[in-house]
Amino acid sequence: MSDKCNVLYVEDNPANMRLVEQLLKTFPNIELVGAETAEDGLEMAQQDVPDLVLMDINLPGMNGYEALDELKKIELTKDVPVVAISANALASDVEKGLNAGFSDYITKPINLQAFFATIKKHLNIS
Repeated sequence: MSDKCNVLYVEDNPANMRLVEQLLKTFPNIELVGAETAEDGLEMAQQDVPDLVLMDINLPGMNGYEALDELKKIELTKDVPVVAISANALASDVEKGLNAGFSDYITKPINLQAFFATIKKHLNIS
């Protein structure tokens, strides 16, 4: 793993973006970039391939599932882990997300312990 980990967070809610920014400050080697739409996120992911993508499901325009499908079709980003972060918190929502190909599924409100464990797992941080 390189010294810096790039994390792309696709999220249209500024409060959620700020929360994740604050949480990730715990890790000095993580650089977070944000996109407000899936379309912007896809463009950013191809310009500077992230080590991890955090993806809101309910986005304006293209939703998180559609964005995941697009990322998986692109040679540069097809192997990047994509973690869903969603208020859709039913067991069936989580199952649907994992079946669709998300590497993990974090529900809102964010459980800090689960969030940190997921970040560490996908970025191989101890």
